[in-house]
Amino acid sequence: MDGAYDPAEASHRALRGIQQELERHPVISSVRGFPSGEFTQVVADVAKERLRIDGPDASLTVRWFAGETADAPPEFSFHYSDGTHDFGWHHEPNPHVDGWGHFQERTGASDAYTYDPHTFSSKNPTRVVWEVMSHLTSRLEPT
Repeated sequence: MDGAYDPAEASHRALRGIQQELERHPVISSVRGFPSGEFTQVVADVAKERLRIDGPDASLTVRWFAGETADAPPEFSFHYSDGTHDFGWHHEPNPHVDGWGHFQERTGASDAYTYDPHTFSSKNPTRVVWEVMSHLTSRLEPT
């Protein structure tokens, strides 16, 4: 099996790259991968003072599955939460939208999400980080 595609290893490599890119971003204060050894998700703490966010802890949880085969499309999500806001960009099958790419947000007191289609400019993990972080900071910047 040497040289064979391993979806868990490919996903872990993608998440390590995502972790490194998030560590470089100016609004992220720390990043951890879980579980240690072979990541299935990365959690980043957002530096609230850099975006002037009030309230409890702000975090971005990233999941990335590279796919069962080397040419399968990746499934991923970048989901932000701070106690007031709960939204994220996802690339995965979802019955609420056509296609895989979408933005979802929980608004008001409802437990339900609203969904809007979203097209990612790339499926490269490190490029997606910077695309999502651009959208994230735009949504959270004070007006």
